[in-house]
Amino acid sequence: MSFFKLLEYIFVPHESNNQKARLLHAESLLLLSFFLISFQIILGFAQKTFPKVLGYAANISPSEVIRLTNEQRVTNGLNPLNESSVLDAAALAKGNDMLAKGYWAHFAPDGTSPWSFFIRFGYKYQYAGENLARDFPDASSAVTAWMNSPSHRENMLSPNYKDIGVGVVEGSLLGVDTTLIVQFFGAPLAETSQIPVAKAQAVSQEPQVSPTPSPTPMVVSQVGATSPPAEVSPFTSTKNVSLGVVGLLLLALSIDLIVVRRKRIARIGGRTLAHLAYLGMILAVILILKAGQII
Repeated sequence: MSFFKLLEYIFVPHESNNQKARLLHAESLLLLSFFLISFQIILGFAQKTFPKVLGYAANISPSEVIRLTNEQRVTNGLNPLNESSVLDAAALAKGNDMLAKGYWAHFAPDGTSPWSFFIRFGYKYQYAGENLARDFPDASSAVTAWMNSPSHRENMLSPNYKDIGVGVVEGSLLGVDTTLIVQFFGAPLAETSQIPVAKAQAVSQEPQVSPTPSPTPMVVSQVGATSPPAEVSPFTSTKNVSLGVVGLLLLALSIDLIVVRRKRIARIGGRTLAHLAYLGMILAVILILKAGQII
């Protein structure tokens, strides 16, 4: 069978494929579903076997996260935040702490609070907050996810904060290569401040500090200081493959509908749309599972 005959067999309804594009047959859709699931299994195996090749690395820079955050604040009528090198260092330390201790949460298993990192690096705060994100392909998608979450959005747009610090780290978290983004917000405690505020829960060694930390989420990204950036992002690969499959199916469906209408082909039965809906559901589930997370 020539190449063009093969394309015709796959995409164009005619006698040899029972007047229905072969790609739209139930068997073909089932095979595509099997391919997508197998692709995810292979990616997961390769990610553990070749961690330097596959990983959620990438193109997330702390400065870009800060820029996009301030862009959202200005759009909503708020002053931009000042980048604090102290909070940058504290956020980076929090990200490395999560990797070292193997947790994905605001509080470490040993009870270490996010606010302890503020104090450890000498940032005495009146207000403090944090957002966490992981496995996003870029800074823009992480910031968008935070803005779409009411609690994270409240942190991003709080008028109480004056400073911001972001840490991006890459590494293995619970056996899976991942990228974490940690976003710290703060307002320094003025030396002459007489504002009565609640004491921080996790800070007992600094009684002179009277903070009001926000319980909202934190953002961390895994960026290995010594390891080279990942060459392939599993999420990006999944997205590209899924979009490619959807594109082929839409092309086949369009050609099928046009040819059937022009030739007035009568088909007794068919569940093409139902099969496509089923495959679409699988694609959606895969993309959701591979998308980033925020807490």
